[in-house]
Amino acid sequence: TNMKKIYYLILTVFMISSTLQLNAQRIKVIEPSTDPSAPADIFNEIMGDTTETGERVDNNTIYKLQNGQIYITSGRLVNTTDWKLHIEAVDLEDTAVKPILSRIPNASGTYPDIMWPKGDLTLKNLWIISGEKGPLETMDWGKIRISGENTRVIVDNCLIEKDRGGFLQMRADGIKCYVTNCLFRNGSNRRILEGNGRGIDTRNYAMDTLIIKNTIVHNIADRFLRSQGGTVPHNYIEIDHCTGFNITGRHGFIQLGRVNTAKITNNLFINPLMQGTSPKYTDEQTQPDNDAHKVITLDTLFENTALEISNNNIFWTQDVIDYWATNDSVSMPAVLSDLVIESLGDKVENAYFQDPLELNNVPGSVLQFVIDLYADPTSLNMYDLTVEDIALAGSDYDSGNLFDFASFDPCYSPDASSAHADTEGDAIGAVANCAELASGVQETRINNALELFVYPNPAQNVTSFSFTTAMKGRVNLKIFDIQGNLITTLLNQETYPGNHTAIWDNLESFAAGIYFAYISTPEGRMYTKVILE
Repeated sequence: TNMKKIYYLILTVFMISSTLQLNAQRIKVIEPSTDPSAPADIFNEIMGDTTETGERVDNNTIYKLQNGQIYITSGRLVNTTDWKLHIEAVDLEDTAVKPILSRIPNASGTYPDIMWPKGDLTLKNLWIISGEKGPLETMDWGKIRISGENTRVIVDNCLIEKDRGGFLQMRADGIKCYVTNCLFRNGSNRRILEGNGRGIDTRNYAMDTLIIKNTIVHNIADRFLRSQGGTVPHNYIEIDHCTGFNITGRHGFIQLGRVNTAKITNNLFINPLMQGTSPKYTDEQTQPDNDAHKVITLDTLFENTALEISNNNIFWTQDVIDYWATNDSVSMPAVLSDLVIESLGDKVENAYFQDPLELNNVPGSVLQFVIDLYADPTSLNMYDLTVEDIALAGSDYDSGNLFDFASFDPCYSPDASSAHADTEGDAIGAVANCAELASGVQETRINNALELFVYPNPAQNVTSFSFTTAMKGRVNLKIFDIQGNLITTLLNQETYPGNHTAIWDNLESFAAGIYFAYISTPEGRMYTKVILE
């Protein structure tokens, strides 16, 4: 569409402008600590980056953290409108191995906030553990709080977890926030009902712009987006090609509040309100339709309100539906609130569809939390929907809800109707890194360590692929055309550590053009371009 072309043109100009600015920026690499028991502290490195008279050395400094290293901040990072807080990984391409930023208790035993910026903020390719306070303890909340009016926030390729408030909390008007290629997880209050756990939290403030794209949110107790009140409407909200699952939805799911223009398109939301509609346990915030919870709600319909809600796959799995049937106090929520339906008019039938499908490999259902909740809401021993890595099995951090995040695979079968159901006929959900689903795939490395080589390239009659694995496990090597169609499978077998080769021959039977080789191993995934002449 023309609007989509204009959007991408603006985005391209913005990226070019950002690149030009980037070339002139000062770079400061913060080296990791050589003592594993005492991670490097970035607080003084950033907040103390001043001259003898107290001025910032450079207002446009990019602070870089080494990939795979652990850092902490011993205090709250706060900038002003005069200088930009920009933190990113040294290697932005290695998205599988990010720098880790956390915190430790200060002298009084309390944990500091991560950052409360009052000026522009940029975070790229970081793993931020916001509110963790020790093994199985209740998490802190609001550790990343955006506090500057009319500021710009860019969060790209970040994993943010363990905050029982909002992973990104907005506390000022006029903010422009762009969230792309991110993963938010573990927003809850460990085993008990109280507490929140949200994706983006705008509270009572009016956003200028909020764009969330290709982002995954899972294992949280509350809303994907919270917009609660305020008299001034948000200017523009867009949620596109995102995936959400394991969201109990205590207070709702996508709460638009008051907004001039909103676009919710091409998303995959599985079990968005697992607690269903039950005023007894889901009534902390008033819903626009009395006490009946809806998945997507609007508080006020202004004369100029413009909603585009289309091509979203929203459904509940059968185990959740079966449980609701056994509980007289809970029922399946409707997807759209009354004002949303009124605003969409004849287009309401395109807002969503229901195509039950399974993600390839993600943490298991948190339905047990909902069952425990309705059995005894005062219990202090509910199922813990905070999922920990399997490497913590048997440790003090073992919550009983473990998952091997090295094998995390939020993709789904290309045979599902959702694989061709977005507004352009492509796949819905956060599938940018799913070779079997992504359309117009660019050459992207998800795990540089695999080093998938192809020779010759370009090729005519035959070409070979070589790669190295360090672990025993199943290796899958497939070829896709530029439209994302599976052409052939070269490998699908168990392999041992070492060097491996796969041959793709009879190339004369394939049309000349661009193809993509996609490899999946226990160590990660990547794909690379192959040209047939």
